[in-house]
Amino acid sequence: MLREAGIEAYPVLIATKDAYNAREDFPSILFNHAIAAVVWEGKIVFVDPTAETCAFGDLPQDDQARTVLLCKERGFEVLTTPLYEAGHNQINQNLSLTVESDDHITGEKITEVSGVYNQMQRYWVLYTPPELIHQYLEAKIQEISVGARLGKYDIKNADDLHKPLLLEYAFSGSEYATSAGVLRILPQLAYLDQSLVAQASRRYPLDFGFLNNKEMATEIQLPPDFTVKFLPGNIVDDNSWFRFSAGYTYKNKRISFKQSIELKKTLIPQEEYADFKKVYENLAQKIKQKVVVERKK
Repeated sequence: MLREAGIEAYPVLIATKDAYNAREDFPSILFNHAIAAVVWEGKIVFVDPTAETCAFGDLPQDDQARTVLLCKERGFEVLTTPLYEAGHNQINQNLSLTVESDDHITGEKITEVSGVYNQMQRYWVLYTPPELIHQYLEAKIQEISVGARLGKYDIKNADDLHKPLLLEYAFSGSEYATSAGVLRILPQLAYLDQSLVAQASRRYPLDFGFLNNKEMATEIQLPPDFTVKFLPGNIVDDNSWFRFSAGYTYKNKRISFKQSIELKKTLIPQEEYADFKKVYENLAQKIKQKVVVERKK
């Protein structure tokens, strides 16, 4: 079909990550999928026509960094599909909260995704009934405030593959922080998925699938009669597996928090897992500190 449209293109045989990767020096028929290669502006661009929520110039995670066989009119060529850098597969989450003197809160959360996350969330948005999306968001805001009520929500760019998907929703709740007399202890703002290192050892590598970058920012506007009693320090951990940073600021009754974690490797081999686990757990302990605010008498 691409050739009929006047576009130079070729079929490509690929063994996705569910199968053993092909090797140029070992003849085999291990391919379990077929994609296409398009010659665009003098360069080869791999396209997976079965991935309907994947934009041109992008690939599903199972198609990345795979040895493939490009079939020409005469002969073939062995190539490798790209592994996109961490910034290509990104999640940006921005949470804004306003706290009232009676501890009630109003909030808004905006999530913007790109790359593999864009493909997955776009598929979820397009093929999930609206009532189930509403129920999911209602459940998510309970993590912020018990008994929170969902307001309006909006999904942008769902039908445009070349724009990042945006999910925005507003909510309100009767509480946010834990009360301790005149003190309020805010929930832990920094986050790491500690289930990644739950096992004492591994028989197989820890496989993240693709490189990614996750960023989240939280803004908390305090009422006039509250002030910050304790603000955690900033943390940076840059190692061979990932780069993590978390920082806090306080100005004009507004607490600002930003966190970023950039993955540098898709695989953590068994022989590296013990060191990775130690670094990850030490970092998880450091970020457990919480903001404490005080109500003025």
